[in-house]
Amino acid sequence: MLTTVLLYSAGVSLTLYSAIECPFCVRTRLVLDGKRLAYDVVEIDLRDKPAFLRELNPRNRVPVLDDDGAILYESEALNEYLEETRPEIPMMPSDPVERARVRMLMRRFDDLSDAYYAARRDEPGAREQLDAELAWLDRLLAGRPYLAGDRYTLADPGWWPWIARMHRVGVDVARFAGLAAWSDRLAERPEYAAELSLLA
Repeated sequence: MLTTVLLYSAGVSLTLYSAIECPFCVRTRLVLDGKRLAYDVVEIDLRDKPAFLRELNPRNRVPVLDDDGAILYESEALNEYLEETRPEIPMMPSDPVERARVRMLMRRFDDLSDAYYAARRDEPGAREQLDAELAWLDRLLAGRPYLAGDRYTLADPGWWPWIARMHRVGVDVARFAGLAAWSDRLAERPEYAAELSLLA
């Protein structure tokens, strides 16, 4: 079933095609909400996708962003686009080296997501690989408040939706002190608290 949910005032230029349960959509909602941007939401039922979704995104996936007629997709690209076009409440460092480090973290994320989805499929060795990726992340966070250092960046919403879902593969994040502290720190932000309230 397709529903349109108006979150803020009518007539805003941004429309997000999203699914509540999709962590890739959570990434982009966290950036939109963290930047305090007004946007409309079209909720997509992932079990019964509307035909128009493939017209918006040939990969037939959410999230998709319509910015006054410009149709964009892929959560990482969407978040960088929002940072570039709505730089208020910045989520990327001004220094090119630091920006590159944020992007490096986003590439490294694939290792965690591959292990996470393999664990959900109960593939042999997946749990060990997932534990190794979480241990790496825990070491990274041992001496810093956020993934890329002292400041919140796009890397944090880029990784968090999967960390918040680790219970679904039987992982207790509390086993990783740095990771748990980072998760608790983010949960204090209103947009993260709102997303946590939607988790089953």
